[in-house]
Amino acid sequence: MKNAICLGLLYCCVLGCSPDSRSANQAGTGDSAPSTVLVNVTSGVEGDKGRPQAVDMALKLAGFALDEGRTVALFFNVKGVHVPTRTLPNDLAFQDNLPIAEQLAKLIERGAEVHVCPICMKALGVEPADVMAGAQVTTRPKLFAHIGANTSVFTY
Repeated sequence: MKNAICLGLLYCCVLGCSPDSRSANQAGTGDSAPSTVLVNVTSGVEGDKGRPQAVDMALKLAGFALDEGRTVALFFNVKGVHVPTRTLPNDLAFQDNLPIAEQLAKLIERGAEVHVCPICMKALGVEPADVMAGAQVTTRPKLFAHIGANTSVFTY
């Protein structure tokens, strides 16, 4: 009996985690618009060796969301405002992953929006001219347009 219950739970977990059921569950919500993933990046890449890992993971998650057909917006704020800049070293990477700048450029090419907080930029001395191509110094309306009932937020 216990084995049957365990197998039943395992079966439900496998079905519930399969790509087909995720799409069916999303479609079953009645929303015709794809969901949005907002990736809130407050971590920087300087100093602490763990920081490049946080930014690297944020970019990977954004790529996974694009793979799933979701709308993706990345919001770089606090120490994260230094990441989407022209001054970020082109070879800065976490372990053997692609460099952060290259990952970010590829996400932009794939349709991810990159928003940079103007208040944090000012506080940390980042000028609008420092922001990399494809990223934007954001406004409240531009950023908040991505926040709604069908939005998931991840913070790194």
